[in-house]
Amino acid sequence: MLLVKWFLASYNTIFSHQFSDLSFRTGKNSVPKDKVRPLSVCVPGVKMLNVWCFRWLVCIRCKDVKCVVFQMVSVYQVYPHSCFLYLGSILVDEYGMEEGCRQGLLDMLQALCMPTFQLLEQPNGLRNHPDTVDDLFRLATRFVQRSPVTLLSSGIIVHIIQCAIAATTLDHRDANCSVMKFVRDLIHTGVSNDHEDDFELRKQLIGQAMGQHGQQLVTQLMHTCCFCLPPYTLPDVAEVLWEIMVFDRPTFCRWLENALKGLPKETSGGAVTVTHKQLTDFHKQVTSAEECKQVCWAIREFTRLFR
Repeated sequence: MLLVKWFLASYNTIFSHQFSDLSFRTGKNSVPKDKVRPLSVCVPGVKMLNVWCFRWLVCIRCKDVKCVVFQMVSVYQVYPHSCFLYLGSILVDEYGMEEGCRQGLLDMLQALCMPTFQLLEQPNGLRNHPDTVDDLFRLATRFVQRSPVTLLSSGIIVHIIQCAIAATTLDHRDANCSVMKFVRDLIHTGVSNDHEDDFELRKQLIGQAMGQHGQQLVTQLMHTCCFCLPPYTLPDVAEVLWEIMVFDRPTFCRWLENALKGLPKETSGGAVTVTHKQLTDFHKQVTSAEECKQVCWAIREFTRLFR
């Protein structure tokens, strides 16, 4: 990521020259109010945005969170650079497990998602902005890891899942990996940590989400791994399918059957691509699998029929 590379390369210089006049006080406002410059005076270039992201990272560590969120969201509305989504994921990682911070972080996520969706919904938006896709789903994954019930109970989750389904077709290593990890971790919350008090609620919320989006997700995954994605992405697809099957195997069997029925059986020239027996054999191999690597092997063999 550009921000991280710049951060590591420039840490000593930036810190000594940019922050020598600032006093940071843990637990209090880290930057004196008379020292804060309006962001509107900054040149909205990538380098300047990364400079401000560095400053905000320092503020985050010093617990000046409200100031960071307010300025970050305001600037992102005008300059939707993916580094702000990265900053959001840092905030969720730091404070997502604190009860008093969860609603504020959810408000931040919703505010960041709206301009992000507008950007990605443009023609070729996913292909033209893979860094935004990457950082958006890193942010969403942090929310799943730190406060899943907060995210699953919100209205924004429907739009995030829909965006994730669309982004599964993206042939970009980092972006696609982040999308698949988000979907995998989201579904996994419905079966993990069953000893915790919120397990039944998590399971119920995941069940509702899968009931609404499960068939579309499985259909899209089968289409993308057959026609869109390179072979190195197939283990990630297999992990998502495995998590769906672990959560609800009977329903997954039905979804997979419907998805396979929708695949083209012939090429445009009339040549047979896949036979009925090959479809039924693949369905049996996947739905009878006892571990994820068996699903991955089955997908690898099956997708070769379409390449």
